[in-house]
Amino acid sequence: PDDLAAYARFLAAGIGHPDFRAEAGIINYYQPGDSLTGHVDRSERNMDVPLVSMSLGLSAVFLVGGPDRDQPPLAVIVRSGDVSMLCGESRRAFHGVPRIIEKSAPEHSSRWLTDARININIRQVN
Repeated sequence: PDDLAAYARFLAAGIGHPDFRAEAGIINYYQPGDSLTGHVDRSERNMDVPLVSMSLGLSAVFLVGGPDRDQPPLAVIVRSGDVSMLCGESRRAFHGVPRIIEKSAPEHSSRWLTDARININIRQVN
């Protein structure tokens, strides 16, 4: 959608990528007990531009490691409303979501987000 594309362009410009073009999006839906194993996104042709990630609903543990599985990852809690961006070296880092934190949605969450996490990734492919 145009509004998400404009928001992603605004965020990317703020970290030095004024020519970012939102060309693709992925929406991940998680429930407590779900996880996403460590991986590196390699489907984009241009790995020099950021991957914009928005979190809604339940909080999650987000792990960011290094270019191989041997480097211990850093654990970060991502909460509803958080935006994170993978760019530079982190764009090629293993990352994953080992845990969704139950009962962590903000009080003002819609009923659809009190028991789930939605993660929206916006990407430039070319």
